[in-house]
Amino acid sequence: MFPACAYNGNRFRSVKRDYPPCFTQEEIGIDAQTLITDVVRLNEDGSGKIAVTTGDVSVPCVGVYDSINKKGYLVLTVQGDKNGNYGLGYHREDKRCIISITAPKMRNPKKYRWPFMVECNDQGADYKKGDCVEIPFQLFEFDASDMNAFYAVFFDHRKCMQMDCALAEEIPFETAYKIEEKKQNEMKWYENVGYYSPAVGEGMNWELGWIGGGMSSAALMGLGGELEYSRAIKTLDYIFNSQTECGLFPAKGGTNHETAGDFYLKGVRENWLLIRRTADLLLYALKHFYIMESKQEEIDKKYIDGTKKLADAFVALWEKYGQFGQFVDYKTGEIIVGNSASAGIAPAGLSEAYRYFQEEKYLSVAEESAQYFYDHFIMKGYTTGGPGEILQCVDSESAFGLLESFVTLYDITKNSKRLEYAKHAAYQCSSWVVPYNYHFPAYSEFGKWNVPTTGTVFANIQNKHSAPGICTLSGNSLLKLYRFTKDSRFLELLGDIARAISKCMSRADKPIYSWDVPKDASLLRDDTITAERELLPFGFICERVNMSDWESERCIGGVFNGSCWSEVSLLMTILELPSIYVDFENKNICAFDDISAELDGEKIILKNNTPYDAHISILVENEKELPMYYRKNFQNYFIQSGESLSLCKDQLKSI
Repeated sequence: MFPACAYNGNRFRSVKRDYPPCFTQEEIGIDAQTLITDVVRLNEDGSGKIAVTTGDVSVPCVGVYDSINKKGYLVLTVQGDKNGNYGLGYHREDKRCIISITAPKMRNPKKYRWPFMVECNDQGADYKKGDCVEIPFQLFEFDASDMNAFYAVFFDHRKCMQMDCALAEEIPFETAYKIEEKKQNEMKWYENVGYYSPAVGEGMNWELGWIGGGMSSAALMGLGGELEYSRAIKTLDYIFNSQTECGLFPAKGGTNHETAGDFYLKGVRENWLLIRRTADLLLYALKHFYIMESKQEEIDKKYIDGTKKLADAFVALWEKYGQFGQFVDYKTGEIIVGNSASAGIAPAGLSEAYRYFQEEKYLSVAEESAQYFYDHFIMKGYTTGGPGEILQCVDSESAFGLLESFVTLYDITKNSKRLEYAKHAAYQCSSWVVPYNYHFPAYSEFGKWNVPTTGTVFANIQNKHSAPGICTLSGNSLLKLYRFTKDSRFLELLGDIARAISKCMSRADKPIYSWDVPKDASLLRDDTITAERELLPFGFICERVNMSDWESERCIGGVFNGSCWSEVSLLMTILELPSIYVDFENKNICAFDDISAELDGEKIILKNNTPYDAHISILVENEKELPMYYRKNFQNYFIQSGESLSLCKDQLKSI
């Protein structure tokens, strides 16, 4: 394992395809073999070599699990030295596994330059007589009964090199929301079709689920005023008016009212749909319902019936195939490409459908499908199928979807096995999250602004960038997991993720400019091309946190001029997480907002070090169950910029 770069050595069948890669007729099927693109990998028999840089991984680490002798090995180091990033390598030699750290990086003969492996010409450094090179590292050798035990040790040591992981206090939730709300209303609302789009620009700009369609509207409904509420309702109208007879939905839509399927099977099948999209919708439709109920608003019967019909579609898929697949026909409900964890969040949606509709079949299928996902993916140490444009490369999105499902199932059933599954999923999710602040080139946009990387989340093994936030969740499953386990590491992980997102937002006091590359992505591999840089409109959060040179050396620490799903993650984070969470009983406090928080006995001390006044929210633990939508349990306070606030336990209401 190279965290966020290679899992199982990426020993899967691989094909060389330009972006976006599409399945061929020969590759589709219910039991399709796992298929990845031309990324860093070992051969299917385990031969070959992986050679990458510390910028290609979330954690500078190489791990090996020996399933025969039940042993685990982890080698961890730091980013690099004055000569740049270190190199990380693995290969087999005779009957030995060789893990290497090189100073500087040395990837010959090949490196990953999106979307293909290409010849590499990494060079060594020139050293003068008397120069000294010191490479700090830690080696862990341990017993591990299975992959979950292996990941548990990784989770325990992911920060062991004690690199800087501080996150500056720049902008409170309230201010970030106001900037984002303005941008969503001005640039992502399309009156002629009636929806909050996940994308900016006319044409086919609607995409269901995944990158935010039908998801941003929930956050805006909960956080906004009458305007945002009414527009969220219109977005629901648009969605449910497009539901097909089998209960599923088109993947895409446009400002000319047309709808369409995903383009990743073009020429192979019609009406294709990444099943993850509707799994997202099942859960988020119910989130809309609970927000509407909290506002004492009536829920249109069309939405209720449509959501139930969608839940029934997942039941039908399960009963027919024993899986949900990756791509399905949205008109017939037939699986086109199977064998993935694309719908990893579906058990969460079905569990919540059971809670809402009180129909046992939803919980039954949620339980059975969750077990399937655990056996076929979590136990193997990797998940696939979250994004729709990477074939079946290993990814973080399906892993976080499964975490959501296991946590939700435990919340409803109190089955201790589901809690263990949730912990195992969280351990694997942590391998995608950056635990330190990467040193960007001083000339890069992120280098100039000293943008921290702690808490950013790598997308997948093909699209080699970290990103602000989880695609597309708040991560509050980690808060719930802390509540169930009292393991403060889950709070720490969530705090890192939550606070990282706003640091990448372009705003008046932190204008972020795009990199100097043309809009034609096919030219990214030509390092001679330059173009005028563009200012990202305020509120834009690009998905790129580029620690890797996968898009060329000069794209490290840079972004394209795009409005991305990370904005939805920010909105959901502000909706579902309090500024401050405090557990007096277990002496834990965590700030998810950019507010300093300390626990002093039975008193909390807060300080607003940002340049903005802030209305903040506090959630105090008392062991009682939380509903699906629990914002009404938050307590609200105001802290001026530069001011402190001290609150005693008896001044705070517990949940």
